[in-house]
Amino acid sequence: MGSQSGPVFPQEIWWLVSLEVAARRDFGSLFLLARLSKGMARLALPELYAIHDMSPAINAHILNVETSICLWRSIIISSLGTTMFPYCCWIKALLLGGLHSQLEDLSRDNPALKASFFRPPLEKLEVYTISEKFLDADKIVVEVAHMVTSYIRASAARENKETALAVLEGQNLPQTLLPGWVSGLSNLTTLSVRDGATLNADISRAIRKHCPAFKHVQCFFFSSGIHVDATTAGFFLNLKPQSLESFAVLSLNHIGFRTFQALNGHSDTLKVLALYSLERAAFERLYELQDCRKLEIFRLEGAMNTKQYRWAEAGNPVFQDVVRWLQKCTALWYIELMAVPSGHTLCAQILEGANIRPMTLVLKCFDVGPDLSASLTGQTNLRRLTIEIRDEDVLEADDGRRTLMANAISTCRKLRELDTNELFTLEEVDQICGSLPHLEEIVLNGECINDAYLGSLSKLRRLRSLNIFGPSVINAGPLLEMLSGFAADPGGAHEGLQVWISNQAPTLRMTKEDKAAVTSILWSRFKGQFKISYRPETHPIHFGSDGLDVSD
Repeated sequence: MGSQSGPVFPQEIWWLVSLEVAARRDFGSLFLLARLSKGMARLALPELYAIHDMSPAINAHILNVETSICLWRSIIISSLGTTMFPYCCWIKALLLGGLHSQLEDLSRDNPALKASFFRPPLEKLEVYTISEKFLDADKIVVEVAHMVTSYIRASAARENKETALAVLEGQNLPQTLLPGWVSGLSNLTTLSVRDGATLNADISRAIRKHCPAFKHVQCFFFSSGIHVDATTAGFFLNLKPQSLESFAVLSLNHIGFRTFQALNGHSDTLKVLALYSLERAAFERLYELQDCRKLEIFRLEGAMNTKQYRWAEAGNPVFQDVVRWLQKCTALWYIELMAVPSGHTLCAQILEGANIRPMTLVLKCFDVGPDLSASLTGQTNLRRLTIEIRDEDVLEADDGRRTLMANAISTCRKLRELDTNELFTLEEVDQICGSLPHLEEIVLNGECINDAYLGSLSKLRRLRSLNIFGPSVINAGPLLEMLSGFAADPGGAHEGLQVWISNQAPTLRMTKEDKAAVTSILWSRFKGQFKISYRPETHPIHFGSDGLDVSD
C-alpha cells in the first residue's frame, strides 16, 4: 500500500500550535500532540517539559502521583544521557520540594509505585534512613539535583547553548553544594529555599559570576541563630548590586537590621518585598529599608511578640520613619499588613501620602479606628479591598465605625473585590452596592443576612462571586428572583457566577428541588456554581433538680 498523499500542515504550523498550547498551560493537549508521531514529539515535548511544573499531576501530590512520578523518572533518567530526548534540559523550573513530598508519599503509601520508580537505571537512588523503614528523601533529592544540574551544565557547554532552567526550589538544599549547582545555570532567575539560613556569601558570589539574570529569592522560613542576620546580609551584599527584584520570607523570620541594610544595595531594582512573621527587634529597625523606594508590592506580618509593641504612640521616631519611607514608595500598587502592631494606624498614614494610590489593600488587624475610614475615602484606584478585624469585641462594638467604613468604601468607585468581616447592616450594604458599579466579588458578614439583602445585591450588574459567611436565613424564591434578574439584564456581566452560603440557619433548609433550581439557573445562564452549608443545630440543655443533664 502506497503512502498516503495529500495536503499536510507544515512543521512550522505545528510548532506554532505547540507554542500556543503551552502558552495556555494546557499540559494535557501537549501530551496528546507529543504522542501523534516522532516529528510531533520533537515539537511538543520541549514545550511540555518547559511547563512540567504546572502539570496538574505535579501539583496534585497523591491524586495524580503516578503521572507525576513518571514525569520525574523521565527527567532524572534523561540526566544519564540514555533517553531519546534530553528532557531535563528543557525544564524551566526544578521544584525539588514537590519531589521530596512525593517520595515521602511513596515511602508510606505506595510500595508498587515505589518499586516502579526505582527500577533500573534508578535503583541506586533507592536510599533509606538509618531505621530502614522510610526512604531518605533528603539524600535522594540532593542526588537528583546534582545529577540534573550537572547534566544541564555539561550539555550547555557541549552545545554552546544557554540553559533553560530558571527556577531552583528545594526544601533542604545543602549550603556546600549550592554554589556548584548554580554555577552551571546561566539563566537562573529564582532561588527558593526552605530555610533562608542556607543562604550565604559563597552562594551569592557563584550566582553573581554565573547567573546574570538572577533576581528573585524566596525563603519559607529563617531558623534562629546568632549569625543568621549577618549571614543573610552577606548573601545580598555579594549579589550583583542593583539586581534583586523580589525577596520573600513566608513564615518564621529571624532576619534583622543587617539584612535590611544589605537590601538597600538593591534599592533601585527591588520591587517586591514580603516579610511575614517579623520579630519585634526587626520592627524596631524596619526604617533601615528607607532607601528601597521603588517597591510595587509590600507584604508585612508581625510575629506573636509584636502584638503589644506600641510603636505608633506619639513621638516614636521609628514609626514615623517607616511611614515616611512607605509614603515615598509611590509605585506601590499592592499593600498587605497582617497582624502588624497598630496596623490600622500604619495603613491610614501610608494612604495619606499624596501619591499613594494602591490597587490592592489587605489589612488584617486587631483594631480599627476612624482614621482608616478617612484615609480610604477617595482611593479611586482601589480595585481589591480586604479588611479583617481579629478582635471579636472590636468587631461587635456599636461605635459608629461601620457607618464610617461603609461611607468610605462607597467612595472607592472602581472597587471590584470587597472582602471584609465587618458586620454591615442592610442599609450599609445597600449603600455599598448602589455606589460601586464595578463590584464583582463581595463577602457578606452580619448578625442575620436575610432575603432583603438580595435586593441590594441585585444592583451589582457585574457580580461574579457572592460569599455569605454570616448567619443567614435565605429563601430559595428571592434568590432565584435575583438570579433571574441577572439573567434578564442585557447589560449584565455575570459569567462564572458563584454563590456560596456558608452559615445558613438549620431551620431553613432548602429542599432538593429548590437547590436543584438554583444550581440549574447558575449553570445554564452563567456556567456558575452554588453551594450551601448549614450551621450545626444546637440543643438546649435541661437540668433536673439534682443539676444533672436530663435532655434527650
